[in-house]
Amino acid sequence: MTPSRKLHQNDKLWGAVAEALVAAYALMSAKGKLSSYRPFTDVDGKDLVIDLAGGFKDIYIQVKCALGIDRNRRIGGMARLHRDRMPSSPKFVYIFCLLDRRKMELTRIWVVPSATFYRRAYRTSLPKGMIQFNFDYRTAGDDRWDEFEVTRSELGPRLVELIKAAAKRERRARMNKREQLDGRWLQLVA
Repeated sequence: MTPSRKLHQNDKLWGAVAEALVAAYALMSAKGKLSSYRPFTDVDGKDLVIDLAGGFKDIYIQVKCALGIDRNRRIGGMARLHRDRMPSSPKFVYIFCLLDRRKMELTRIWVVPSATFYRRAYRTSLPKGMIQFNFDYRTAGDDRWDEFEVTRSELGPRLVELIKAAAKRERRARMNKREQLDGRWLQLVA
């Protein structure tokens, strides 16, 4: 097998293509409301950072790409994590997608918040404290994941919604913390 032929069968290559397409679809469909960044490293499982333009409100994305439908008519994706290091935050989202290499496009896309993914995914315990979470979508329809599927034109607006919702949660958490601190301070003074 020639090096170039071997390279084009490489999962990392197709993963990078899927990440680039996710960013492109998000930017185009959000109509100027988003910007995107790729971290130099992938040590935290953050393939992309999508930012709401004009501020400091962002979301972190892990892209998982399937290259086809399996013999059971399913589309799969998985994440292997250490049980003590499961990144779960309203600001962390998994995007599962199906890449059609001939058409050069993502033909199916699901945007799943991390906490929801961990709750709904099929899981397998692995050695050394690892857990494998499986996204396993039945192409005939799947109640577990259907609500998270978006089209290419819906991707950007969905990410904008998630970023705004996460920012509201952060703001509420800060206000609650401030109220708790103010309450303790007032109690001490009184």
